[in-house]
This record gives sequence, C-alpha cells and structure tokens, in this order.
Amino acid sequence: MRSLANLLFMWAIYVFVFGVVLQSHWRTDGSLFLPFSLTIFIGLIVFSLFAECLGRSPHLVLAHGYYVKKIAFPFEVLPLALLAGAVLQFLINLCVWLILCGLFFQIPPLTSLLLPLVVLPLALFALGLSWILASLGTYLRNLGASVGVLLTALLFLSPVFYPIEALPESLRPLMGLNPLAQVIENARLVMLSGRWPDLSAWSLSVLAGGGVAWCGLAFFRITRGGFADVL
Repeated sequence: MRSLANLLFMWAIYVFVFGVVLQSHWRTDGSLFLPFSLTIFIGLIVFSLFAECLGRSPHLVLAHGYYVKKIAFPFEVLPLALLAGAVLQFLINLCVWLILCGLFFQIPPLTSLLLPLVVLPLALFALGLSWILASLGTYLRNLGASVGVLLTALLFLSPVFYPIEALPESLRPLMGLNPLAQVIENARLVMLSGRWPDLSAWSLSVLAGGGVAWCGLAFFRITRGGFADVL
C-alpha cells in the first residue's frame, strides 16, 4: 500500500505542476484531446514497474548476505521475487486506474485487458537488468545511488509526461533506444484509444527482452562466485 500511496502522491504533484500550473494538454491524432491526468498515470504505472525492479536490484544480494555465507541459497530467484512483487503492485495500480477512468471519464475499452501483455517485453528487460545490477551492486556498494539518478533522468526522457509526437522529428528516432518508450505508447494505445499495438513489433520486443533476461542471468551466474568474498 505504501507504493500505491507514493504513486498517487507523485501523480497528484505531476498533474498539478504540468496540468494546472503549466496548463499542459495531451493532443494526438490532430484534434483529439485526452484526459491529461489519466494519460500520465498510465505512463507512471509502466515506469513504476521498471523503476521498482532496477531501483532495488543493487541491494538485493547485500540485503541477503547472511545466506551467502551460511547456506547454499539460489540467489537467482531474488530478482524473480522482486519482479513478482513489482508486477503485483503494477496490477494494483492498474485496478486503481481502471476505477478512476470508469468513475470520472468513461468505461475503459476491452483492450485495456491487453496491458499485461503490452508490458511483458519491459518486464523481461527489467528482469535481465535486475540480475546484472544485483551482481554489480554486490561489488560496487554505491551503485544504488547512481541507479537512482539514472532512473530520475529516464522518467523525464521517456514519454510519460508528453507524447513522442511532441519531440522534434530529428530526436524521435532516439526514443527507439529507450526500452520504456514504445511500451508506454502501446499502453496508452490499448487503454485510451481501444486499439491493438503492432503485433510484429511487440513480438520482436519480447524476443529482445528475453535475450536481455538470458544475458542477465548468465552474467549473474558467472559473477556470483565472488559474493562470499566481498560480503
């Protein structure tokens, strides 16, 4: 519940700053205005899933260092457990969004049920990075602070508070390097527009996310041999 309260608090702050103070509006397809508060809430839900995994990963092994020295513990499951908790919080946040949308805007389209599939590539990507950061964080104790700064930068460099179309055309291709960008755009597509994402692009994203997860697990297994020496 603390994570949900934090998300709602930050959402209210962002809506006030961007929607009330700066008078921001969300325009797509030429003339369609979307509810700004609900639109950025979708972006925050997706970003929170990613940030929850990466933000806590550098401290995972350190927080369970006792098991390294005392028992043969399958540390590979720690990022999986972290992802499971983040997914559960993601589903709770999604339910809150559906309730808010139904009460104050309109009944969400049936395509909203596709959101868990839309974020699957991002979940795989986050899992792979979590394995890598969990291992590196064991050796580099200050890594967590650096990851926090990078996540803050990523929040504003991702289309959470603005659509990709708002960027100059010369900068839009750079969004392809951001694993959050297309997932957030597809999330809004299924939840606000009632449209399906590009299935071919989604399939490629799943394969890419699976590749990152496999590489992350391999990296973790290669480097875990020295955990006991540094704990």
